[in-house]
Amino acid sequence: MNRFTIAKYLRISAKDTDLKTLDKAESDSIGNQRNLIDDFIRQMPEFVGANILEFCDDGWSGKNFARPAVQNMLEQVKNGKINCIIVKDLSRFGRDYLTVGNYISRVFPFLSVRFIAINDGLDSVHIMHIDSIETSFKTLLYDLYSRDLSYRVRSAKQFKAKQGDFLSPFAPYGYMKAANNRNQLVPDAEAAKVVHQIFKMTVDGIRPTQIAQTLNAQQVLTPMLYKRAAGCSRSEWPCVTKSNFWTDNTVVKILRDERYIGRTIYGKRIRDEVGRNHVVRVPQADWIIAENTHQGIVSKEEFELAQKQLQKLLEYNKTISSRKGTMLYKRVRCGICGHVMKRVNAKQPYYICSTPRFTDAYSCMREHILECDLTKMVLKELHMQTLYAIDTSHIWEEKQQNKKYDVNITTKMLRNLNESQTKLDSSMQRLYEKFAFEELDKEGYLKAKSDIIKKRDVVSIQMKKFEAKLKNLNANKTLENQFIEIEKLITEIATDVLEEIVVYPEYRLHIIWNYKEDLRNTQKMNLK
Repeated sequence: MNRFTIAKYLRISAKDTDLKTLDKAESDSIGNQRNLIDDFIRQMPEFVGANILEFCDDGWSGKNFARPAVQNMLEQVKNGKINCIIVKDLSRFGRDYLTVGNYISRVFPFLSVRFIAINDGLDSVHIMHIDSIETSFKTLLYDLYSRDLSYRVRSAKQFKAKQGDFLSPFAPYGYMKAANNRNQLVPDAEAAKVVHQIFKMTVDGIRPTQIAQTLNAQQVLTPMLYKRAAGCSRSEWPCVTKSNFWTDNTVVKILRDERYIGRTIYGKRIRDEVGRNHVVRVPQADWIIAENTHQGIVSKEEFELAQKQLQKLLEYNKTISSRKGTMLYKRVRCGICGHVMKRVNAKQPYYICSTPRFTDAYSCMREHILECDLTKMVLKELHMQTLYAIDTSHIWEEKQQNKKYDVNITTKMLRNLNESQTKLDSSMQRLYEKFAFEELDKEGYLKAKSDIIKKRDVVSIQMKKFEAKLKNLNANKTLENQFIEIEKLITEIATDVLEEIVVYPEYRLHIIWNYKEDLRNTQKMNLK
């Protein structure tokens, strides 16, 4: 059996797919990297019969090592499961000079891991390559290039934004991209009429809800359906159901969009560090705002009047509607249209489906349902669950005795396995030290290392099985104890175990719990 376990590492960043300069072309694609490495392995006699693994980070920057595949690979390297890594070139492994250099010159040699960068002609089996000036200089250049590239891309986008270029992937409702310039917006005559109608109605004092009702009555396609009809599969306008309809939220979103007065805003959010995907909000003072970048659909005066009217309506809505502070928050859903029901913060808070206000396409319940009635029903059913738990306690008693025995045995086995794992890790460390200080030759080292790895793999598999078993036993015990002591923590438990309440016409309810075994996980009943 071949002594090599080879890790093929492939990486391509999101930016790489768009680069056509600096020697970055099709050769950097994942497929071509894979083919290059496979051909290389086939040409190396010492790799015949080797165990080959593949690790791929598709769309990840090489600036740092917070990449899932490379982390998985390095973890297996540390555990002695991989002893050879092959990449297309150093930049695929990483562009951070210090980290890459540390791995190549210190970590991999200490762990007896062979590292090969094909296009750079680097093979760590030839020790002189590791700390060569050429290798160090090249990795440094990659690091500087990565930082410079990220900043140049960002600067280029900022420059284009200041010039008024439209940089989003798809045009907002009411616009389309110019045929001869994909960074220029031009009005879409048909949809622009709808946008103008929405602003005019708002200025005239008509509420967003009434506007949505009017548009639905006129059978005007929603932004999402309009884009679909135009052949666009992507959309920033998500919906719950396939048969989409206008709502007050859709109307408000359009009314707040400054692009309809010919203004482009860029940089509301930005990546907080080069090489990371984490996005943070940017203070409004730092936004890039470009005026008159495209033809507006409404005038600035009309836009400002609409904002004033909208603000009045939103201030009013704050006094009648509240969403948070209840265990039923976002858990009451209409069973007909699928939308979450609106909570109205009246003297007696209640829930009502908003869909009938906008369209007659669904037979949703039009009456409201009091929050206190829903809460009482949930707690009542949870009490019934408790009674069910007590009634079946004689069945659980036998289960509990068996579980207690299983927990004790499983815990003891895990303790023994942990001790074995610790001893094997210590043995591996002592083995490395003997080899490093030439107290053990390479053949003896590899044989002893192989024996330890085999034993450690067996222990690791057993530990995972017993850990999963113990977790399952403890989870069941926690669930049962919660229900037995329900009188003390009824509201807290209801919040934890309630999945949702589905409401149907004639006050028919379907309560869904988020547990599935031993206890009933769903009830259907009539509230009235």
